[in-house]
Amino acid sequence: MKQTPNEAGESMSAQTRPAPQSVSAKSGHEAGEVADRGLQTMFEFDPSTGSLKWSDEDAAARIFGVARDQIAATASSLSACIEGVEDEARIAAFSGGRPSYACEYQLKRTDGDSHWVEERGGWIGAGAGRRLISVIRSIESRKRRDEQLSWLAVNDELTGHLNRSHLRKALSDRIAELIENKNTGAYLMVGIDDLGAVNADFGFEAADRVIAEVASRLAAELGPQDRIGRVAGTKFGIIIADSDADHMRQICVRLLNVVRESVIETKGGVIAASVCLGAVSLPDQADSSNAAMTRAEAALDAAKRVGKSSWSAFTDKTDVVSMRRRNTHMSDVILTALNERRVRLAFQPIVSDLDEAPKKYECLIRMRGDDGQNIPAPEFIPAAERLGLVHLLDRRVLEMALNTLAIRPNIHLNVNISMETLKDFVWAEGYIALLRANQELTKRITVELTETQIIDSIDATIEFVSEIKRLGCSFGIDDFGAGYTSFRNLKAMDIDILKIDGSFVTGVSASRENQLFVRTLLDLARNFGMQTVAEWVDNEADAMLLKGLGVDFLQGFLIGKPETNPDWLPDGAPNDAPQRTDRH
Repeated sequence: MKQTPNEAGESMSAQTRPAPQSVSAKSGHEAGEVADRGLQTMFEFDPSTGSLKWSDEDAAARIFGVARDQIAATASSLSACIEGVEDEARIAAFSGGRPSYACEYQLKRTDGDSHWVEERGGWIGAGAGRRLISVIRSIESRKRRDEQLSWLAVNDELTGHLNRSHLRKALSDRIAELIENKNTGAYLMVGIDDLGAVNADFGFEAADRVIAEVASRLAAELGPQDRIGRVAGTKFGIIIADSDADHMRQICVRLLNVVRESVIETKGGVIAASVCLGAVSLPDQADSSNAAMTRAEAALDAAKRVGKSSWSAFTDKTDVVSMRRRNTHMSDVILTALNERRVRLAFQPIVSDLDEAPKKYECLIRMRGDDGQNIPAPEFIPAAERLGLVHLLDRRVLEMALNTLAIRPNIHLNVNISMETLKDFVWAEGYIALLRANQELTKRITVELTETQIIDSIDATIEFVSEIKRLGCSFGIDDFGAGYTSFRNLKAMDIDILKIDGSFVTGVSASRENQLFVRTLLDLARNFGMQTVAEWVDNEADAMLLKGLGVDFLQGFLIGKPETNPDWLPDGAPNDAPQRTDRH
């Protein structure tokens, strides 16, 4: 079933530190050799002349990154190569005030890089023959390894963001600050939609690329005091430092859009990713990190039940126990509404040009409660899918659409079907049987299925599409661009219409990225001989651009809002089929 868009209800984010690189990557081939071979050399310091004598000048030259004739020849020239403040024990030893010393420091190399060494020395001899003998040894590999381990203890290796334990600590600190200062913030849980499908179709390397890119896009939208971390394989936690309810809504919508605004390029192909979000207000809805994470996870689950690229704010009704109660209640509400004929259709016009009188409409489901008030689609559609009642709603929508076509011979209707109906052999066959019984009307029906549902059961989809097209129906993919449908599957399904996902249409006139994506989809549709519909068209600038790009049909609030009692059907969609005189 489908809803209209209006129904779906020190900063690591700004400066994410990359994982430390290996020595060879950071310092070049020569530095890699120094680190890998564990080079060391010894020098003798003569205090009477201040000169140095090296035991292995070749090794010294490689450690210092210079030619052999350029290595430090005096104590002062060696000290000048030390980066930062020179160790006090070393200074004291060279002046004769200490018998021995040991220190670590970074050498400033002539190639611009620095290099970690360990230096140990001590005095031998007496009188004029007294000398300081020291050994310099490369410890670059150990330092890099220690740095890497230290970094990984705090950060996620793939994304570079905080790991779960350190995000939890940052969340606890932030909640304590909010309570102390009597401010409000938010904690968001973000989950990537259907990454398992990416793994299956493109491979794990592509999935990792999607995770890393989604993390980067999310981080780029956050403020300097916000924090982001990876809390599970496909999930991220985000701490919003300062946020009220309105700002929380804005940031959630912005994060949804930034992930979906452009495709992600991988070695396996381009992927259109999306996420769902769960949000909890701090500290009024959660005064501890454990409560915040648990409740944000519950809100994320609620968002996923609405559908891909959705978000949900935590409420007292989000917990599991109340969800069971709501399921029981909603089951009664849906069944009663069906029995009492309180399920209705709202018709939204689809046109090929702005000055065209609509003759094509999409049927959107509506349901009235027993109090006469409309029940929001996000409340009953996900519940119907969970409770196994969506088959009944799909059937009812098709019945009313056929009844409408029978009394209005000059219109064409698009109806949506859920994957749950399509995958169930008995209900799918019943759906097809109803079309077969009204085959004189089927040429004016387009059956739509969202792209993200198709990938869950491609074989069943292909078989179903083949059957309804044999009866004369057209078939369309809704929300195209939100999933991962392959070219092979597009061809196999014999699609008539692609409906471009609304997130790429809204504001397209001002977004170069969305324009590029729409052009790509249009080229794809033309190559497969498909017509295109742009959804969510809400302003004339977007409409004109879309028509200029070659979109066949426009749909959205600019064209017309969904109406249950439009002028051409003042009494709404008929519950009962008209009397038929064409059968014997």
